[in-house]
Parts: sequence; C-alpha cells; structure tokens
Amino acid sequence: MSPGDAELFDRSVATLVESWAYLASGSPGAGVTRIDGAAIAVFVRRPDRDFLNNAVLTRRPADLARTMATIEATYARLEIERFAVWTHESEVGTAAALRDRGYRLDTSTRTMAMPIDALVEVDRTGLDVTEPGLEEFWAVDGLPGLVPALDPSAGHFYVARLDGEGVAMLMAFDHAGDCGIYMVGTVEAARRRGVATALSAYAVGAARERGCLTASLQATAMAEGVYTGVGFRDLGRWQEYVPGSD
Repeated sequence: MSPGDAELFDRSVATLVESWAYLASGSPGAGVTRIDGAAIAVFVRRPDRDFLNNAVLTRRPADLARTMATIEATYARLEIERFAVWTHESEVGTAAALRDRGYRLDTSTRTMAMPIDALVEVDRTGLDVTEPGLEEFWAVDGLPGLVPALDPSAGHFYVARLDGEGVAMLMAFDHAGDCGIYMVGTVEAARRRGVATALSAYAVGAARERGCLTASLQATAMAEGVYTGVGFRDLGRWQEYVPGSD
C-alpha cells in the first residue's frame, strides 16, 4: 500500500533530523540533541554555525514552554545567537506562542515527499552527473570548508556539469527507506534550463535503485515547481522562527 501524507510527513521529519546528525558528524563540536518535543542541531564552528543551527518542533509538543527553554539554553550555553526554530504551518497555536516569546517569522520552506514509485521520468538528455569529492561539491554553491570532517560514504553527493563546469549540486541521504534531498543549489547562469529538475529526478532514480521506498525534501518557493514536476507532493510549510522582533 502506498504511504499516505501522514506517513510521508513522519518519514520526512525522521530523515531530516538524521541528516542533521550526519552533517554534525563532520563538524568539530557539533551534535544533535533529541528532547521531548524537539530535535536541536548545534554547530559551533564557522562557517557551519552560520547556516546549520536549527531546531525542529514535533507536532503539538506536550510542554512547549519547557521545550523552548531547553532549546534556548542549549544555544545560549555555546553563545550561539543565530538559530531557527521550525514549526509546521498547521501548528497555529505553536506559532502564536513563539511570537509571544519574542520570535519572528524569518522564512519558510514547503515540505514535500513522494512514494518513490511515483517518480516522473524527465528528459535527462545531456545531463552530466558526477559524484565529486566534498571540496568540489561545496564549492558549487560557494560554501568551501563546510563540515570538513564529513564521511562522504554515508551520503550521496551529486554535481551536474555543463561544458565541464559544475552548475548544480544535490546531497541525498537515506534513512529507514526514505531518501532525503538536501543542499540543492544551482548557479544563477544555469537556472531555468531544467538542470535542477533533471538532477532531482536522477537522484530519486538512484535512490530507487538503492531500495528506498520514499523521498522527501524541503523546497523554497522558487523550487516548488521543479519538485512537483518530478513527482513530489505538498505536505505543508515549515515556518522558521528566529529570535527577535520584526
């Protein structure tokens, strides 16, 4: 039986948290703390701490105030002021409580997932995909030195090239039969040419060959159409709140 939206969502959250733990394994001093109601990713070195400090709230935390106090204390202890707290858009009460606590909405992404047998085959003619070293991978999106001790064998790192130059990147990470698609980027000169769509389809197809049953990701507004065209479906938005008033 094909998984429904609730199962797809739960699988996507589990993979997301495990992907944070995977990235943390490559960053000195980093880690993921799991508490009642949340998972907290902590990165202490730069440039990692500038991008990767996030905490995700489960739906309807039993004691939101206590959970938030733990999140805040975790970051404060390490003098981390820049972090985001993720809550699903359906959690209206949680969002209101965060605003009352002094947080503001910073950005949002759409959580999307799919049964892997729903993959839409797209034209990948001329697509040159490689699995480079991490140095080349991070350089595509201008992030040299990110998570420098990461073991690449636990993930799948793809770069699409045009005329020999890397123009798009994507990290795939498998957990419990779900393939998470992360760290997707396309250089500006190569956008609107179908490269991201083709690379995403390639990555999902490769995950299917590895035996994954589902795939999941978080999409920016600009990329939602790309992923819909591959077969992903909308599971609502993650709203990312940061400390400080508007």
